[in-house]
Amino acid sequence: MPRRPRDWHPLRTEDRYADPTPGSPADIRTGRRTLTDTAIEIRTQIARLRALSDGTGLKGEYAEALQDGAERLRDKLGKVADRYERVAVKVAAWAEAVDDAQHQTTDAHRAATAAHDIITPLDALPAEDLTPTQKSDLDHARASLIRAQAAFDGAVLDYESDARRISGAIEGLLDDSLEDSYWSWTSNLLERNAAWINEALEIIGWIATAVAIAAVLIACAPTAPAWLALAASWAIAGAEAATYGTALIHTAQATTGNGTWADVGLDIVAILTLRMGKAAEQGVTAGVDATRAASRQAAKDAVSAARSQQSVARGEIARELQKKGISKPRRQFLQRQLKLMDARARAAAKYPSQHEPEVSAADVFNAGGSRESAISRKINAHELAKHADNSAVQVATQRVEGHAVRNRRAFALGSTADLADKSSGSSGIFEEKPSLTAYDDAKSTFQFHTGWLDPDVGPMTTSGAKA
Repeated sequence: MPRRPRDWHPLRTEDRYADPTPGSPADIRTGRRTLTDTAIEIRTQIARLRALSDGTGLKGEYAEALQDGAERLRDKLGKVADRYERVAVKVAAWAEAVDDAQHQTTDAHRAATAAHDIITPLDALPAEDLTPTQKSDLDHARASLIRAQAAFDGAVLDYESDARRISGAIEGLLDDSLEDSYWSWTSNLLERNAAWINEALEIIGWIATAVAIAAVLIACAPTAPAWLALAASWAIAGAEAATYGTALIHTAQATTGNGTWADVGLDIVAILTLRMGKAAEQGVTAGVDATRAASRQAAKDAVSAARSQQSVARGEIARELQKKGISKPRRQFLQRQLKLMDARARAAAKYPSQHEPEVSAADVFNAGGSRESAISRKINAHELAKHADNSAVQVATQRVEGHAVRNRRAFALGSTADLADKSSGSSGIFEEKPSLTAYDDAKSTFQFHTGWLDPDVGPMTTSGAKA
């Protein structure tokens, strides 16, 4: 590499002593060799870890845990080595780009300096004193200077473009994920504390199930005190919050390969059935108001029909009262009859007060474990029995029953999924608990990394097919 100029005049009039294409290709190539050597050393360690994870010469209870740790570390080191190698390629390309740009700018400076040495003395002479040969030399020198300036500017632009392109590529390869990024910190934290986190989640799950069962039993008890029902409602709210928190932790574990997506799916089922049940329960209680309104209107319509039927009798009484020869006792009797008719009409128009009906444990279970829904269904059936022929009451009661069916289905689905998981799966707390190995194996097939979330993992690989 020829020696770089210190003064870039005449190509640069401003900041003429600054190198337009700085850098040392030799130092850059040294850095590339360091990256390559580091990758080679990492590959050597990966080979040793492969022998360790294959179990060669390992015996004892520690062997499985050590092999699993070696396999995990081998996968991560493989990603590190790949990135060192890819960055080394980009660094080598940068060395070539700097080398080419410096050669081009040096050549352009040499040509510009030669042209400037010709132009300067000739420009100092009067134009009329120049000989034809001098004029030709001056024109050629000016054209040479223009070409040198264009070559210089093009080399600088290419240098800057290559710098942006290659630095962007290197930044994309690194992306800070090989350092202690937030993702890596979270993943490592979950991995180091996986044992007690899983135990805590299992305890929370059993508590939530126990609270749900207790709430249903309290709802089934007809004489449960108000404070116990209030405590149950608060406990249910806490269990719901725990369900959402458990779903978030399970999702974090699954995305980092420290948990199974099957647990996330079960959490989603629990949340969806919970929301469906709440919506259906609200539909039942709100629908009863519509049923009562329809029943009240049906009662008013019945009163109007009864009054119409009484109109003939009222007319006859009115005509008889208008007679002059009617006796006083007879008049008083007829007047009492009219008042009695009016009283009966007013009494029929009044909607009777509703008392809370008694519900059994079976009624509560059929209503999805909700005492309020069971009571609402009883009221709904009572109103339908009073006005079975009224179409508005029929429509309102059908809507209430539709919500009740959805509530019952959500309750059954959520309870079945939760109890099936707890009864079939193994336990990290109760080691002697009976479990189905096939169920645990099926759940483990859903344990894999999510590459599009974790830049250190790459494409998704199942835990049983790690490279």
